[in-house]
Formats: sequence, C-alpha cells, structure tokens
Amino acid sequence: MLTITYLVVLAVAILVQFLDPAIAGLLFYGVLGWFVLSLFLYRLPAMNRPIGWSKPPAAPANGAPLPSGSPVVSLDFCTNCGTHVPPGTSVCPSCGRTIVPV
Repeated sequence: MLTITYLVVLAVAILVQFLDPAIAGLLFYGVLGWFVLSLFLYRLPAMNRPIGWSKPPAAPANGAPLPSGSPVVSLDFCTNCGTHVPPGTSVCPSCGRTIVPV
C-alpha cells in the first residue's frame, strides 16, 4: 500500500511539473519532504523497539535470591558436527567437542 502511494505521489508531481514548470523546485522539495516524512512514519513501530542487551533484573531488597532465568535445555545433537547424541551427554562421541546445555 505504501509503495502504491509513493508511485501515485510521484506520478502526480511529474504531471504537475509538465503542466506548470515554474513550480518544479517547489515540487521537488515537496516530494522529497513527503518521502522523508513517510519513511519515518513507516519505520516508527520498528524505531520504538529497544536496542541492545536487556538490563538484568535488580536484586530484591530483602536479600532473597534472584529467580532463575530460562530452564536449561539439553540439545539432542552436536552443534559442531550435527551427530545425534542422547540427552545429558556432555561430549560428542563423534567429534569430541563439549556439548554446552542451552
């Protein structure tokens, strides 16, 4: 939908320029402003997304331990060579690499 709007605005600006060439500069800056404004409006939802690492949770004031993060998941394959390994295996029997739980 946004691409169709871009094309319509551009086509109207070119048509108006042929009908009245005296306002070519005004049309150029108007279309340029439209493109820049629409870029910000189009990207606004993505611009509100947080960037970078999330902050770790603050320690509780009463000295209680922090809640654990996501549970440890054991992979059923080696991330180095792709060999199927039983859950709980710490070393790949095929390549000898250490399997780190995720």
